[in-house]
Amino acid sequence: MRKQWLNTVTAVAALCASSVGVHAADPVKIGAVYSLTGPVAVAGQDAKRGTELAVEQINSAGGIKSLGGAKLEVVFGDSQSKPINAVSEAERLITENKVSIIVGANTSSETIPMTQVAEKHQVPQLVTIPQGAAITGRGFKWIWSSTLLDPDYAGGLMQALDAVRQLDPKLTKVGVIRPDNEYGIEMEKVLKAEFAKRKDVTLVAMEQYSTRAQDYSPAVLKLKAAAPDVVMQVGYFRDGVVLAKTYQQLDFHPVVLGTGGASGDPKLKDEIGNLVDGQIAVTPFSDDRPVVQPVVQAFKAKFDQPLTLNSALAYQGILVLRAVLEKAGSTDHDAIAKAFREIKLTGGDVITASDFIQFDEQGRNKGRNTVLTQFQDGKPVTVWPESKATAKLQLRWFNKP
Repeated sequence: MRKQWLNTVTAVAALCASSVGVHAADPVKIGAVYSLTGPVAVAGQDAKRGTELAVEQINSAGGIKSLGGAKLEVVFGDSQSKPINAVSEAERLITENKVSIIVGANTSSETIPMTQVAEKHQVPQLVTIPQGAAITGRGFKWIWSSTLLDPDYAGGLMQALDAVRQLDPKLTKVGVIRPDNEYGIEMEKVLKAEFAKRKDVTLVAMEQYSTRAQDYSPAVLKLKAAAPDVVMQVGYFRDGVVLAKTYQQLDFHPVVLGTGGASGDPKLKDEIGNLVDGQIAVTPFSDDRPVVQPVVQAFKAKFDQPLTLNSALAYQGILVLRAVLEKAGSTDHDAIAKAFREIKLTGGDVITASDFIQFDEQGRNKGRNTVLTQFQDGKPVTVWPESKATAKLQLRWFNKP
C-alpha cells in the first residue's frame, strides 16, 4: 500500500514538474515601432501585418525551441511617421513593456534617433525596412540591419538604367525626383556620385518634394522642364501614387524607374490603374519567385491582400529574430547580441532578394542584394537578374498615347 502511495506521489510530482516546465516558458516580448498612422501609414500597416503573420506561424510551429517553446509576443508602437514619436515609443516599449528586442521603424529619419534609445538602454534593435547607411555606420554595438543600404538602391537604379539603355541607347538624359527627408537627402548624395562616374548619360535634374504635401506639381513641373528621357523616382507608396497622377495631369511621359515602395508595390495597381504599367522598380523583394509562394499565399489568406515589400521585410525581420533567439537560448541582452553576430540564414529562411543573411561588424547584412521588377499587365514581375527573372524587361514610356 505504501509502495502504491509512493508511486502515486512520484507520478503527481512528475506531472507538476511537467506543468511547471510548460508554464516556465514565458513569452518573449518584441517591441515593434512602425508608422501606423501619418503620411507613411500604408507602409507601417503593411509592416505590422508582415510581423503578425510571421509571429503567428512561429508560435503555431512550437515557438522558440531553445527557450522551451516560448511564444513570441509583439507589442506595437505607433511613430505616427514622426521621429520624436519613434523615440518616445521605443523608450516606452523598453522601459515599461520590458521588451527583449526591438524592431523598426519605417523611415531613416525615424529610425536614426530611435537607435539612440536602443543603444542607450543596451537593448538589441533590428532595422527591417529603412536603408540609411548612417543607421549602422556610427559604431553602435546594439543595432543590426537585415535590409539594404542607400548605395545598394543607387546601384540598383543605375543597373536598371543600363538595362533600359540596352533596349534604347539613345535614352541618355536622366532626371531624379526624391523626398525632402533623410532618405531623399542621402539618395541624392549617392546618386550624384554614381552619375559623376558616367560619361554615357547626363543628370539633367534633381528635384525634391515634401512627403507631407498634397500637390507635387511644382517639383514635377521643374523635372519636366529639364526634358529627361528617364526619371528615377525615390520615395514611398503614397509618393508613387501622387507622382503618377501628377505625371498624367502634366502630360509627362518619361521611362520611370523607382525604388520599391514608389514603383514596385503591387497595391499601386488599385490606386492608379494602368498608370503603373511599365514602371521598373529596384527592390529587395519580389513576390513571384518559388521560395516566396508559401508566404504569399498565407498572407493573402490571412489579410486578403498581396504581400508587399514592407510586409515582406518585416516578416523577414521576425525570421531573423527567431534564428537569433534559437541561437541565444536566452532573453539576456548580451546573449542575444552575441547570437546576432553568429547567425547565418540561408535557403527558405530568406524570402527577400538577399543571397543570405549574416551580419558584419557594423551590423549590416553581408548577403544583401536587389532585383528589378516591372509592372506588366498590372502585376510586378521579376525582370533582372536573369537567374531570378520570370519575364523579359519591356521598354515602356509612362502612359504614352
